[in-house]
Amino acid sequence: MQVVRGECVWWSDEDGWGALRSNAVETEVFVHFADVVSTGYSALEAGQRVQFEVEPYPRGQDGYFFRAHNVTAI
Repeated sequence: MQVVRGECVWWSDEDGWGALRSNAVETEVFVHFADVVSTGYSALEAGQRVQFEVEPYPRGQDGYFFRAHNVTAI
């Protein structure tokens, strides 16, 4: 997996997932709360800078082509 830096585009506390953006990836990247590395409640905020591992995501899954893992705030 490739490690990249980017930012949170949007996040839903209710659904526990959102999207990230990075200049190193051609489209937005799906992120699930289980992949956010933090103590306590795992969540992100729009505009928050992050570092994450990115991998291809099954075509057509929620409209995302990439998925994030090991997301940490920077």
